[in-house]
Amino acid sequence: LKSHLINLQGLEFIYEKRLFPELEYIFKHILTQEVAYNSLLTRRRKEIHENIGKAIEEIYTDQLEDFYEMLAYHFLKSENFEKAVQYLKLSGLKAVEKHSLVEALSHYKEAKYALDQVPVSKESKKEKLELILLMTIPLRLLGFPEDSLEILKEGESISNELGDIRSIAILESRMAIYYNYKGNHTDGLLYAERAFEKASKVQDIDLIAPVGLNLCNSYLSSGDFYKMRDMIPGIIKLLEKEKREPDFFNMPMNVYSAFCAYLGFGMGGLGNFKQGAAFCEKGLHYALQLGDSRSIAYVELWYGFFSQATGEWEIAAEHWKNCIKYSEEISWVFALGLAWLGLGTAVTHLGDPQTGIEYIQEGLKIQSSAGVKSNLFWYYCELGNAHFALGDLKSALDCVTKALQLALENNEKQGEGISRISLGRILAKSDPSQSDKAEESILKGINFMEELRIKPYSSQGYLCLGELYADIGQKEKAQENLKKAEGMFKEMGMDYWLAKTREMFNRL
Repeated sequence: LKSHLINLQGLEFIYEKRLFPELEYIFKHILTQEVAYNSLLTRRRKEIHENIGKAIEEIYTDQLEDFYEMLAYHFLKSENFEKAVQYLKLSGLKAVEKHSLVEALSHYKEAKYALDQVPVSKESKKEKLELILLMTIPLRLLGFPEDSLEILKEGESISNELGDIRSIAILESRMAIYYNYKGNHTDGLLYAERAFEKASKVQDIDLIAPVGLNLCNSYLSSGDFYKMRDMIPGIIKLLEKEKREPDFFNMPMNVYSAFCAYLGFGMGGLGNFKQGAAFCEKGLHYALQLGDSRSIAYVELWYGFFSQATGEWEIAAEHWKNCIKYSEEISWVFALGLAWLGLGTAVTHLGDPQTGIEYIQEGLKIQSSAGVKSNLFWYYCELGNAHFALGDLKSALDCVTKALQLALENNEKQGEGISRISLGRILAKSDPSQSDKAEESILKGINFMEELRIKPYSSQGYLCLGELYADIGQKEKAQENLKKAEGMFKEMGMDYWLAKTREMFNRL
């Protein structure tokens, strides 16, 4: 072998790439490699690839992980599909651990191709189902690109054929996430609740935990925080009782810390900030203890939105900055977009709306590029508020009008309520002759928030309504609504908004 290598080197076909840790040669030109490879008969090529794969397995038994990708390549080329699938799955798992999501998805798709080449059997169906369940993690974290729905539906079909209730529940749950990301919250909630109903019947924490977490995502989109409040404590207690807090349950982040963050944020949305803060802190402490970047980023994200509801803008900004730092480390577009939105909102309220607009637009660009339609209303609503702070009423009105349109298209009730309140406030300022229309918009927004029991935003609605009545000279109505807002802000401890209300009283 050595003499042949020296001869090829002398003819300048190959050259030494490196000496250590092992001698390695490479073709001087890619065309030379292609000609040499294509000169071999197909059968001979397969034999060579098979032999290379087997040799690597024998020589590097103790460090196979370093060669998963190479082994997958050679066994795929040799059409040893069983071995190819084995190493492609391992390559995908390895890539997920490194947060290389595009690479992981590529390995899984190749494994799926390899499985499609083998005769269909019950075992091959089980193996494909297992593979599709693995694929859902990078699919979700990449914002469900390309043919995601087809892959999910294929998995659902296989699990139904096999009568696998657990897999049906998991796939329905992940289809719920898909629909939420794409802005179809009606189907998202339908699939999520259906999956959780199946999981509850099985009474298995390994199913209840991941499916329940995905249901929380649907409740966030629909604004059903009281349902989160009722559901999550039982799951947290079960995780603690069985000492399963460290587990990820095949989810992208630690489930226990995520449940704590969801519950904390949800409690804040219902106006119970004291208990909400305790759960947010508990979730963050546990995520930091684990040291997992995605788990930390997720808790920081929702801790930021929790702090936003109270009006603690400096604290919220710090949480979002931390979320951005950790999300950038792992290229997590979903959290990045929302964190830039939050940070832009915070700096706007801290007195720099121009920078706020730049940050919000950065978040919108990230989320739009990922194809995630969920919560798009929020970006336009906060852009409208930032333009309003700059005195650009036309841009402000255009943005909040767009926000309401998106909330209606995606059936986001919470978004519709928030957008209507902002729209009414900005419409009244930009065109006083439209005060009746502005009043109607704010009242509708308040009604949505009260139906969902989201007190922090219904109270802000009363503040906006009081401001509108003050502007058009209806002092008694203004005082009535401002007193209502003041009482609610006092009760919830929302000092920032309480100060805003008292400024309005001073105007009167």
